[in-house]
Amino acid sequence: MSRSLDKFVRVTANPYSSLSQWKARTNGKIFGCVPMHIPEEIVHAAGLLPVVLWEGDEPFDEGHAIIQPFFCGFVRGVIDLAVKGKLHFLDGIICCDECVSTEAIDFLLRRRGLFDYFEFLFLPADRKGDTSKVYVMEEFERLRASLAQYTGKEIDDASLEQSIRLYNRNRSLLRKLYGLRREKPTVLKAREMYAIVMSSMLMPKEEHNELLEALISELAAKEAIDGKVRLFLSGTLCAAPRSEVLDLIEDTGGAIVDDDLYVGSRYFEGDVPLHADPIESLAERYVNLSLRTPTLVDHEHDWGHQLVEMVNRSGSQALIALPLKNCDPHQLHYPRVRQKLARAGVPEFFIEMEHEAMSLGQIRTRIQAFMEMIGGR
Repeated sequence: MSRSLDKFVRVTANPYSSLSQWKARTNGKIFGCVPMHIPEEIVHAAGLLPVVLWEGDEPFDEGHAIIQPFFCGFVRGVIDLAVKGKLHFLDGIICCDECVSTEAIDFLLRRRGLFDYFEFLFLPADRKGDTSKVYVMEEFERLRASLAQYTGKEIDDASLEQSIRLYNRNRSLLRKLYGLRREKPTVLKAREMYAIVMSSMLMPKEEHNELLEALISELAAKEAIDGKVRLFLSGTLCAAPRSEVLDLIEDTGGAIVDDDLYVGSRYFEGDVPLHADPIESLAERYVNLSLRTPTLVDHEHDWGHQLVEMVNRSGSQALIALPLKNCDPHQLHYPRVRQKLARAGVPEFFIEMEHEAMSLGQIRTRIQAFMEMIGGR
């Protein structure tokens, strides 16, 4: 394993330990951001380290006392880690109204006063309305003012533009890595690819960019193995896909070539266009994101149709859906998505992701049967 890849894997293997060590080493402040639309560039320009919150892989225990079991594993996982003190290194949390469930993170943790700083962004679900961009700019300006008050220093346009350029570079490199995987799907294991993307949510972008550039150069010269079934992954809008399930997919003859996961292509979709006003630039990226998101109102785009296009463009032979259990927005839209896939002749396989123990033996049998069916087409 290369030095760069080893670093990415180690960071994601125990994220809160890695971040605690970073905080002790640098004496810097770390702010947790709820997926999927917090403008991390503003946090970075304030001299803080923005990290995307994750659910962890520990069993739920103390969190059961304050949140109901019908919430998704991501929300319950974050709250459980917080009340157990595992997120002690966070200096603040920034939430937004991504969905009804994620709002509970702000509400419950704010009431307990576990962190020094809380902010909640109200972002429009209808991004295409005439006033949406103006409203988003107002919210982003409010966040900038709030962080400036917290840090005691102004967040000027020059600092914000520098952060935007840094984050755009990271998105560009991740897209380049995805392009390389589409050409040579087996140059990375699936769990390694998603460790790379997840680590970009947890590490300073300056360090991540440097390591990513080195890794891409190494992989470009690496040979790939042919004969695998090319697969497209969809789902897990807030959480990372389970590594054990990814391993099963590959062990049974599959090669993942593309996705629309959040710990995947959703995170680095679309650069921030640079205008004179960096806040306007950040707002423009939000309202112009092209990937269909079931938590937002989007009358112009059909998620199922978009997935068919992405599957075909990537040369995938089938789609595997990995929805998070109790993710109401995903489950609401998925029946129509499934219909569109069936009409387009795209084979589809559904595996519901759970935080709790999953029956990997049964999943292996089902995946194996699906791969044999695809291989015989």
